[in-house]
Parts: sequence; C-alpha cells; structure tokens
Amino acid sequence: MAEMAAHAEVLALLAEFSAFGATKAGGVSRLACDRTDGLARDRLVQWFKSNGFEVLIDPIGNVFGRFDFANAANRTFLCGSHLDSQPHGGRFDGTLGVVTAMVVAKTLKAAALRGDLKPLYGSLMVVAWTGEEGARFQPSLFGSGVFVQHLPLETALKTTDKDGVTVARALADIGYAGRDIVARPDHYFELHIEQGNRLATAGKSIGLVEACWGATKLLVTVHGRADHTGPTPMEARKDALVAASHLVVAVNDLAKTASAPLHSSVGRMEIEPNSPNTVAERVRLWVELRSDDQEALSVALAGFKAKLGELPTLTGCGAEITSETQRPVAVFDKVGLDLVEMAVTKAGFGAMRLSTIAGHDAISLQTICPTTLIFVPSKDGISHSPEEFTSDQEVIAGYEASLAAISALLTVPPFKADPSVPHES
Repeated sequence: MAEMAAHAEVLALLAEFSAFGATKAGGVSRLACDRTDGLARDRLVQWFKSNGFEVLIDPIGNVFGRFDFANAANRTFLCGSHLDSQPHGGRFDGTLGVVTAMVVAKTLKAAALRGDLKPLYGSLMVVAWTGEEGARFQPSLFGSGVFVQHLPLETALKTTDKDGVTVARALADIGYAGRDIVARPDHYFELHIEQGNRLATAGKSIGLVEACWGATKLLVTVHGRADHTGPTPMEARKDALVAASHLVVAVNDLAKTASAPLHSSVGRMEIEPNSPNTVAERVRLWVELRSDDQEALSVALAGFKAKLGELPTLTGCGAEITSETQRPVAVFDKVGLDLVEMAVTKAGFGAMRLSTIAGHDAISLQTICPTTLIFVPSKDGISHSPEEFTSDQEVIAGYEASLAAISALLTVPPFKADPSVPHES
C-alpha cells in the first residue's frame, strides 16, 4: 500500500511541477530564477515543510531539504537535481531527479522512524540546484559550481542575463537570495533521464554512469564595421556575420576531422545591430566542443583558434575569445557505482554501464565527494524539447532503483572514494 502511494506521489508531483512554465506544445519553459522557477521553488519548499524537512537556501539560491536521523553519525547524504529548463524544453530533464529524490527521502525518513532503516549517515538532504541548464545565466552547472567552489560566489552573483539582469537581482526578485551555509556532503546521488537512446536500444531500465565527456565552451566576439547594405561596395565591407559564418562552418568541420569522437556546435548567436539593411558590426557566438578524449578536445581548440587567426585575411574582421570554460573528462566513483549496480540488479532492474555526453550537476559534485549518477530511458533520445518523454513505467523504475540504491549507500560502512577518481578539496 505504501509502495503504491509513493508511486502515485512521484507521478503527481511530476505533473504538478510540469505546470510551472508549461508551454502549449506540452513542454516547459522555466528559466533559472524567473517567475515560474520561483513558483516551482515555492512548491518544493512547501512540500519540504509539510513533510518534516528543514529548509535551507544558500547564497546562490540552491534549495535544500534536510532530515536528521536519530544517530550521532557526522555524515550527510545528498540527492537531487535541478528545476530549471531550456527555453521550450521538456518536462523531465532535471525535474524528474528532484521529484524522485523527494519521495525517496520521504520513504526512507519513514523507514528510519519505524526502525526499519539503520543508516550510517546522520543527515539525508534533497537539493534543487540553481541554473543547471546555462540557458539564462552562463556557465551551466551554475549553482552546483558555486557550491563546490569552482565558480566564485561574487562572480556568480554579478553574472547577467541577455537583458542585463544580475543573478543577485533575479534571486531577490523571486525570494531565494539565501544565507544558509550548507556543509559539503559525504555522498551525492542523482537520477536523470538519459538524453540518448542507448538504454532503449539495449532493452535496459537503468543506466549506471561511469564517466562524463569533457567540454570546452567558448564565447567568441567577432568585430566588423556597420555599413549600409545598399550603397556599400562588397569589397569594402567588413561583415561580422560573414566572418562568424566561417567560424560556424569551422566548428562543424572540427568534428569531422577529430581523431576521437567529438561533438561540436554553435548553439547561439547575437548580431548587432541586427537590422535588415545594415552590415553586421558585431557578432557573438557560443561555441561548444565535447569529447571523451582530452587530447582530441585540446587539438580541436587549437584548430578553432587557428581559424580565428585567419579571419582578418579572409574577411577583414577581427575576433577574440572573451570567455573560455574547460570541463575535463570526468570519472565517477567506482566503489559506489559497484554497490549501486548490485542493489538495482537485486531489485530486479536490468542495468548497463555507460558514459554521459551531457553535463549534469553530479559532475560538479564528484570533485568534492563520492558521487553516483544513474539514468532512465528517454524516448527516441529526444531532450531539450517539448517532445522529451519518459513513460510512467520508466519513471517508477527510476524511483524504485533510486530507493534501492540510496538505501544501500546509506547503510554501508564509510568508504573513501576510488583513488583513481580526482576529488578536489
């Protein structure tokens, strides 16, 4: 009976959160720290309070719900994901991980109070990270990056969106400019949709993530000269958009010539003055390079920089990299993953090991503590789209696998992270 109630609550909460920023196409458009994100956070906080969890909000707006077990253990277990979405994104990305963590924590809290669970951790916390997607504020993994001190808090709060609104102002506007200091956890767990089709192709319910591809993210500014598109001779123009187009093609070609799998894109461009009868004066491009091979990333970056150097000769325009973010190839904790694999297999789920190409908050957390990331299938591999879909059956499998995994992790003796996995202090 309790199991059915938990399943129903997971599905009900997923539907409820999907209403915040819902789009006509059936997806969600809920950007970090906007009004709809504030409403989703309000519902999360309400749920925490009504279910006996202490609410903590840190200075970058990460929202935590904490329950302390009746023991003296000085260890904290953290689980969750994010609530923000891409513009016109899907209902499952991020939100599913928060919802399942909420109900798993509630279930384990009840089990501990009954005496059916004997945890070796003193606290269990659920988190909703701020700005994982990087859609409104860059870089991605924003809130978790501040939490693990990869991104300075002062820098993060001063970061602006395309309209010049700072993170500090956006958090204040929705009431989530927190002050709580949250200690680093001793283990982090995250459930996410796969955002690929490997699980479905293999006929498996659960993906056990061993590693994450590295990523290089660049903000490039191309400088030209504004001119009238009518009378200005073609040979006299310094068209920043033409120069930017050379870079777009070059980024695409890098993936074709790489020595290892490489995914590349220019996902966003801003053109100034963006007028139909004016030659572009300035263009900004957001460039991404991703690979599971660190050397291939380095070679691709060098190739892109070489192309930048050719632009003045090719187009008369100059260009510069105004922001460069490196996320190295990451390996997740093997000790915890082995334990989770045994737990989910014992619970009856077919599981397979794989890597992730997309970034997740778990990547930030694995630098400070043992971290486990698992996946459930995504229909046709579609994500960041209203067509993103994971069936109710797969959602419930994700909940049950998370319950089995976290139950196992909570009750094992303390262990150190796999020494082959880097964990920063």
